[in-house]
Amino acid sequence: MPVFDDLLGFLMKPQPGRNRRISSNEQPNWNDGNFDMTRLAPRQVFELPVLNGPGVIHHIWMTSHAGGVGELNAITLRIYWDGREEPGVEAPLAEFFAVGQGRPAVVESLPVQVSPTGSLSCYWRMPFAKSARIVISNDNPDRASGLYWQVDWVELPELPPDTPYFHARYRQEYPAVMGRDYLIAEIEGKGHYVGTMMSVTMAQDGWFGEGDDFFYIDGEEVPSLQGTGSEDYFNDAWGFRERTSIWFGQPRWQGWSGGDSGICYRWHVLDPVRFERSLKVTMEHKGNRDIPEEAWYIERPDYFNSVAFWYQTGAPKPFGELPPWPERNVPWRKHLLVRAFRRAEVTGGAELAVQTTGFFGGRPALFWPNDSPEGRLSLPFTVEEAGRHAVRLVAFTFPDYGAFDIELDGEVVKRAVEFRASDGDETDLLLGTFDLEAGEHTLGFAASTAGGRAPGYLGVEMLKLLKLPPEAKRAVKNENEAHFVRMGIGRAVYAYRLAYGDLPDSLQTLVDSGMMEPMYLKDENGYPLTSRREDDRFHAESAAPNGWKHSWQGLDARR
Repeated sequence: MPVFDDLLGFLMKPQPGRNRRISSNEQPNWNDGNFDMTRLAPRQVFELPVLNGPGVIHHIWMTSHAGGVGELNAITLRIYWDGREEPGVEAPLAEFFAVGQGRPAVVESLPVQVSPTGSLSCYWRMPFAKSARIVISNDNPDRASGLYWQVDWVELPELPPDTPYFHARYRQEYPAVMGRDYLIAEIEGKGHYVGTMMSVTMAQDGWFGEGDDFFYIDGEEVPSLQGTGSEDYFNDAWGFRERTSIWFGQPRWQGWSGGDSGICYRWHVLDPVRFERSLKVTMEHKGNRDIPEEAWYIERPDYFNSVAFWYQTGAPKPFGELPPWPERNVPWRKHLLVRAFRRAEVTGGAELAVQTTGFFGGRPALFWPNDSPEGRLSLPFTVEEAGRHAVRLVAFTFPDYGAFDIELDGEVVKRAVEFRASDGDETDLLLGTFDLEAGEHTLGFAASTAGGRAPGYLGVEMLKLLKLPPEAKRAVKNENEAHFVRMGIGRAVYAYRLAYGDLPDSLQTLVDSGMMEPMYLKDENGYPLTSRREDDRFHAESAAPNGWKHSWQGLDARR
């Protein structure tokens, strides 16, 4: 009957096997104890009890104090099938559970779920014939952590012949290597690909995701699966924004500026990619500058990491290596502002204090109970290496907090930043991209009463600096940029015709009307554009050798 074959119909069928569970339940005080946690010292490796097969893991739940301090990627999960020396699963917890970058974020997919506070759940089916050995390591050399865990599995009489095993493998490039596509997976054997988690940190302003996904099946030189853009592969369009769904999503997305980051996942549960001998999965790291007329569709040096998920028969050939922590962190320099406590300069009467904040107080922060409109706070920090840096501030919000102008070296970089919120939370604020000399610098806060705001308190944890690689540029612009110059003119012609019922006489007319920027008086490489109105069309022509010509009727931005 078809009813037995739908999503819930299998529950009406007899269920073979014996349910089993291993967990961090306190022993021997299992029925009257609440310290159901495994303590992980710095660099400690912990092995869970071995599962003896045949069987199938069908549920893993974990949570860790590391998530509350933004270090969830310091905890590594490895699973070894049937006594093999090479792990079938090897990935940091953050990336394995599709939240990436060390911090929890909401995931509401079918195989993986994560709560805002860092409850990590997955329902990937993981079969094994002989044994499953699960190994957890705390790769942080400086901080201990705790891990709560449950693993549910079903003990079976046998597995069907040629049952494929579950695998997951992490990779990263910080930054992406120029001249080649970013490699997500390189698999040998027979199986099917079931998912991708990818994390990106912008190395410069502008959209990163024009690169296509490519699936090379069974050794083919030209991929038979060719995508149309990074956001398209992750089932979005026209950029990313925070969202999460059962098959795809972006649990975190900050923006398109240098130093912004985001996470995206796609599960191929309904559309697994099959392979008989091998599979190679890559993603172009191509995008744009912030102004598309400057460069459209160029290779960018953004920071990527990823986890590939697949099933296959036989022992896999490993690809990539899991770097030690903190090398697998994007190389932000983190300045804990509590270290500047004794050198802080404060005006306005309120004294600066240190508070233990965050998850179980594990994130010391500076607390400034400012109540003066003239209040000012200055904190020193050191830049180790001169260059172009993305700068972010990690701070807290609260109902009695205030608004502040934020300064770097005495210059205001953000005005009237509001830290007052209805509930206590944290904020990871991009201050911008700056050329900074090596040596001492200052971070400043000045109380803002703009718009009649009352002064309020401030709580700040850290300043983060990311030294960025050289920006990707295009010296001689091509048809990609010319397209956007013509688009700029076309939309102005369209707006002008709607407003005046006629075509403009010249490009200068469009500039004078305020409907077009002066930059469109020249072509993509700076050559002047001539223009005229003729035969119910508006014409423009580049003075460049072999320059382009185009005309518009003003019917829309393109015609």
